[in-house]
Amino acid sequence: MFNVPYLERHHQDPNLCIYYGRDYNGMPIIWQRGPYIYNYLQRIDETIQAALNEHSSIMAVRVELRLPMQFDWMRQSGRPIFSRFIDSLKARIKARKCKTERGGSRFHSTVVHYIWVREFGEEGKPHYHCVLLLNKQTFRGLGEYNPQSNSLYSMIDNAWHSALGLEQGLADGLVSIPGRDDSSSPIYRIRRGGDYSELFYRISYFAKLPTKRFGLNSHNFGTSRTRGN
Repeated sequence: MFNVPYLERHHQDPNLCIYYGRDYNGMPIIWQRGPYIYNYLQRIDETIQAALNEHSSIMAVRVELRLPMQFDWMRQSGRPIFSRFIDSLKARIKARKCKTERGGSRFHSTVVHYIWVREFGEEGKPHYHCVLLLNKQTFRGLGEYNPQSNSLYSMIDNAWHSALGLEQGLADGLVSIPGRDDSSSPIYRIRRGGDYSELFYRISYFAKLPTKRFGLNSHNFGTSRTRGN
């Protein structure tokens, strides 16, 4: 790894390398927000590749996830919340598959690949960014922005509320989709062997160092399992 220029060890976690470059493997990153954690850039790339190895084409969806005002994040944030969120989302997708097939229609299976990061705002409270990488034959879009519908958005919203132990189906702003109010897109559709540099650029900020906190006995970053992790 240290053959890569612009690297130095993180002073709090020597397993992590701080990166001052402007691209990763020839793909541009949002370098103005750096420096970056090189290990995280690697994991982002590996997870996208793992999803494309699993499915011939994928849909990547960016999601922002927030905590309620009175939520005790010091005790509950990090990997446990995301484990519950992903488990709940997988269960909802499986239930929809069973319901669709009982009705005589086909429902393509999907492996749920994901990348998540915890960041801290100026007020010191964490929020989360997540990218879900799904089989494009299973989902072609988010569907209706209504927690009461049967759309992918509804499943994401209800799965996050379930992970937090909250009543499901509340339109309370804890789940939002970025990009609707600017020029970026929350959804990327990519074929195996195709170019995914635009997606990588957009989510490279997941790996930026300035908004991370270390030493809290919880994780700042995680992905679905890939070969070697």
